[in-house]
Amino acid sequence: MEKYDYIIVGAGIFGAVVAERLAEKDKKVLVIDRRDHLAGNIYSYTDAETGIEIHKYGSHIFHTELDEVWDYITKFGEFNDYVHTVDTRHDGKLYPMPINLDTINLLYGTNMTAEEAEKFVAEEAAKTGIKDPKNFEEKGLSLVGKKLYTAFLKNYTEKQWHEKATNISAAILSRIPVRFSHDNRYFITAKHQGIPKEGYTKIVENLLSSDNIDTKLGTSFNDIKSEIPETAKIIYCGQIDELLDYELGVLPYRSLRFEEERTEDSLGQAVINEADADVPYTRSHDYKYYQIHQPEVVTNKTSIICHEYPADFEKGGEAYYPVNNDESEKLYNDYVALAKERYPNLILGGRLGAYRYWDMDLAIKNALELSKTLN
Repeated sequence: MEKYDYIIVGAGIFGAVVAERLAEKDKKVLVIDRRDHLAGNIYSYTDAETGIEIHKYGSHIFHTELDEVWDYITKFGEFNDYVHTVDTRHDGKLYPMPINLDTINLLYGTNMTAEEAEKFVAEEAAKTGIKDPKNFEEKGLSLVGKKLYTAFLKNYTEKQWHEKATNISAAILSRIPVRFSHDNRYFITAKHQGIPKEGYTKIVENLLSSDNIDTKLGTSFNDIKSEIPETAKIIYCGQIDELLDYELGVLPYRSLRFEEERTEDSLGQAVINEADADVPYTRSHDYKYYQIHQPEVVTNKTSIICHEYPADFEKGGEAYYPVNNDESEKLYNDYVALAKERYPNLILGGRLGAYRYWDMDLAIKNALELSKTLN
């Protein structure tokens, strides 16, 4: 252990990028992860029978407006030209999502123009009479009116957060992306978008391929912390409350579970959101539709469909979405102060370490920015 300048806890995209940048500075880096695989939540692997690249922890679509991030990550893997679109199922019918002109006309059985639809939605919102929304439900109603809110936002959100919409903060919903056009691209502002042709795991493997980097899987921070020399700096990408044995309490998260089935029934697209309360999962994934560079995979009669279920987070379980509010922010900041006392050489990073929900491009951006400050 004495040879390492840095110990990185977490072999996800953030940790891998920091490791690669440090290795370029000729630093010796050890990357550990308690899972038995690299790449964290973007881990993917190829199904031997079908050639389908399985996203083990749900769909991950790379998208960014940042040239610096795109130029960097494409050095480690080639991406295809996949452009993400999503339909939402409501009462057995599929609607484009985010809400656009087609969504509105399909739901209301109308044939409005863009100008007519914009005026109509504003009128529907005004009918609610809500001027000062106090919670998520009131905010949603005040933005799009009762019918659009009830069809596409209410039940989906209540499933996701396992909470009544009236008990969810209005701050979560600063706006609803409503488009009064036929544009159905999910990431409408993304300058760059695609899926790695060899999968996300291969990109992380390439990031960690330097002779200056060693990796140890199936290894937790507790397994090695007594062996870490005082000279080594620690970049910790895990949960800070777990690091400190939940001394101040448990930070709130939402979790997920995934159920896969091999079937000859296809979704016909990569993702469908499930908006209705009587469907217990929030999303269905048909992974083969990401592989547009491999027509033989897309046209295979077999699909591997994954249903994504929201789940309550339990201490020691998998944390996916931080529940950010004033109370949790205070608890997180108290933990940060405590961590500085206990581990003076520790730097927090990544989604879990920063207690933020970051898309992949923001994780890479923050990793690159941190790396520039490390000597």
